[in-house]
Amino acid sequence: MPLKTVTAAQMICQVAFFSYFNSPINHIMLRRTLSLLTCIFFIASCRDHLKIEANDLPQGYADSQVVGSWKVTAFTSDKPYDWNGDGTPEINIYNIWTACQKDNLYSFSADKTATFKTNCSTTHTGTWTIVDTKYLEYIAVGYPLESEKFISMTVNQFKTTIDITDSNGQDIVLTKTWTRQ
Repeated sequence: MPLKTVTAAQMICQVAFFSYFNSPINHIMLRRTLSLLTCIFFIASCRDHLKIEANDLPQGYADSQVVGSWKVTAFTSDKPYDWNGDGTPEINIYNIWTACQKDNLYSFSADKTATFKTNCSTTHTGTWTIVDTKYLEYIAVGYPLESEKFISMTVNQFKTTIDITDSNGQDIVLTKTWTRQ
């Protein structure tokens, strides 16, 4: 077997490489560098996932967020319409409500039953549910089903929208603000 000839430069490189990686200080630096590169790789691989979750879209709502008593404190339309029949189109529906209409309270219980105080003198019982983690549906006994889409929620307030078509065939989005009582 012929002997392999090694130049002086190759020998110096091999000795330097061997002593560099066998030095305790350089070994620690190598491990830290590899750990840092591994972390960067994992963070970069999660980037697309973080983009999907880190958005302004509702991720879904749960029963526990709705349970409690709520009062409608704002009610608006995205287009003007004569909501009270006085000949003047309005956007802020809540402003044209009477004091008695503003005296409302919706109580949603954990067992899916509810009490709806719709004004100062009228209270109904009924049921409620959340559909597809984005719609609040509730029904008072003897009345039609109400279905509203959640658009935002905090601990003390949530907003819903209702899509309707007015008598002129115009599509209107109503936005309701509910405040915890």
